[in-house]
Amino acid sequence: MIEFTGAKFSEKRLIRKVEKAVYAVLGQEDIFTVDLAVTDGETVREYNRETRGVDAETDVLSFPYFDGLSLPVKKEDFSDEAFDGRRVALGSIMISSPRAHEQAEAFGHSYERELGFLSCHGLLHLLGFDHMTEEQEREMNAIAEKVMDSVGLKRD
Repeated sequence: MIEFTGAKFSEKRLIRKVEKAVYAVLGQEDIFTVDLAVTDGETVREYNRETRGVDAETDVLSFPYFDGLSLPVKKEDFSDEAFDGRRVALGSIMISSPRAHEQAEAFGHSYERELGFLSCHGLLHLLGFDHMTEEQEREMNAIAEKVMDSVGLKRD
């Protein structure tokens, strides 16, 4: 379940659809809560500078609460402090709306596709995926494309 800040109704609906698809593609039960903010570029830049030491705007930032998750994750994997009996707080995602618009135009696809991709990308990071190596990047991109295809946001 995603808790939103700054997202429009249509963005929320799209991102929730992507979230469900991520879990379905990964065979993961939806036991998590995620905080997701769709915000301006300067806010993302500030967080990027404060948390990563990079003084630049970026498209998406992810702040996982756990390292080394092994899928599928089960409620029993978490202590009582992390699990409130219903959902596990997985982490936070911040998406730059202006950057998503710019990238959509540059890639020649819709804002919806870019927003869906960025929310998928952020959620995959929270679930323990990364793209530090070529192999990791291929795996992460393959999962993202399956998710995007399943929600009708295929590449043109």
